[in-house]
Amino acid sequence: MSGFGAGVLHPLVLPAHVLALLALGLLIGQQTAGRRIVSCAAFVIGLAAGLTAIAFGVGQTPAADALLATAFASGALAALAHPLSALACAPLAAAAGVALGLDSPPEAISITVATAMLIGTGFGASLTLVVISAGTSYLIGVREWIWARIGARILGSWIAASAILVLALRFARGQLL
Repeated sequence: MSGFGAGVLHPLVLPAHVLALLALGLLIGQQTAGRRIVSCAAFVIGLAAGLTAIAFGVGQTPAADALLATAFASGALAALAHPLSALACAPLAAAAGVALGLDSPPEAISITVATAMLIGTGFGASLTLVVISAGTSYLIGVREWIWARIGARILGSWIAASAILVLALRFARGQLL
């Protein structure tokens, strides 16, 4: 697979990335339109910063743990289903973007392919987050579909539980940080 194509699929292959994107998309989808735009923009900026840092070879970071922590926080807040201020949602989205970017080192031999993979990862993660948040916003916005709001809250709680269990296992094995 080409570098760009592999990069686009990269956030959809790793379970921690999928959990974080799904939880953050659910949380952002529950916010008002203006807050959704600000939060998605914060995620993209954070993701660009993380991908740029990994491109310059920052070394090993605890990004996987931070990504799971943001998945837990986003999932728990999505399960609560309370509107958040932009000052609460945007920093969480930016932190998730940085962590996802730092946890996406390119697995390529040449610089050209590695750069294409990083660009593809940024595009794939951003597109995935926008699609999930727009879909959530649409589904919970339909007044007659109370099941969609309940389903989003249940999914958020399951994501939070999964993320905290993985973090607990890493902590118990001494792999955390």
